[in-house]
Amino acid sequence: MKHFLFSGFVLLAGFCSVAQVQAVVRLSDSARLFGRDVISTGDFEFNASFTPDGNTMYFSRATINFGYIAIFYSTYNGRNWSTPETVPFTGVYRDTDPFVSADGMRLYFDSDRPIKGMPYKDYDYHYYYVNLDGNRVISDPEPFTLPLPVGMKPSYLSFTDAGDAYFFSVDSSNNADIYCCEKKGDSYGPPILLSFNSKKYFDFDPVIAHDGSFIVFCSNNRPGYGSGDIWVSFRSGQAWTEPANMGPKVNTKGNDGAPGLSRDNQTLYFTSFRETNMRPSYSKNKATTAAIEALLHSVADGIRHIYVISIADINARSLE
Repeated sequence: MKHFLFSGFVLLAGFCSVAQVQAVVRLSDSARLFGRDVISTGDFEFNASFTPDGNTMYFSRATINFGYIAIFYSTYNGRNWSTPETVPFTGVYRDTDPFVSADGMRLYFDSDRPIKGMPYKDYDYHYYYVNLDGNRVISDPEPFTLPLPVGMKPSYLSFTDAGDAYFFSVDSSNNADIYCCEKKGDSYGPPILLSFNSKKYFDFDPVIAHDGSFIVFCSNNRPGYGSGDIWVSFRSGQAWTEPANMGPKVNTKGNDGAPGLSRDNQTLYFTSFRETNMRPSYSKNKATTAAIEALLHSVADGIRHIYVISIADINARSLE
């Protein structure tokens, strides 16, 4: 989820409508804020990746136009999530899109920090990892590379439990497609374009189910509910089903994206701005400066925050 995607989100807001949506997922749950006033605050939050025990969450916070991005983590004590803290390597460069490996021993992330020996280049993202001991970072960032053609850069990397790497890349014609590099022993195979990709659609920010059975991703020009929707495709043999929209319990007229999955694939986390027209009531119909400031800096501020919804009932047959 990078700065260059915003212009497309805004421009497409008026062109997407519910009437155009084809297959839609039926979900029984409804989305709600995750970690209200602790993780989801008055700031701009996105991403969600968890350690294998589910008790540590990594996510990103940014300025509104991605001029500054940092990675945070929070721990769960069985009742509450802790006040988020930054990971020790973040804060100088734009670090984002964290993903915890299946064994919990690595945290992968995207960053515009320079590759060793190279000069810094603004917004030139590469993938890195650090080693973890529980939720403690125990190494410096190291580059993570895949056998990709020159010019292809993986963004929004996620892995199956078997180690297959999924990501998107934007080509020279400014089209985004989703790929997989299969794990082969200690190395990776070349990128494979997922079968549902089309040059008509800008598909990005994929997260693969841990068992590889489905993939959730974003698109800003597939006919949907708003300026950016979340979609799902199911594995069918060696191919993938035609993507289905995640439906109105996830997607809104605004932008919904940056998906993440729980370790059991049954919960979807995503970022969304769901500002509504508000008319608060005050004593004697008089608002104080403090009350107005509190509202403007709350989760009702219209900035994107992290939402959560159960997708335990999702499958290839749960479509309208």
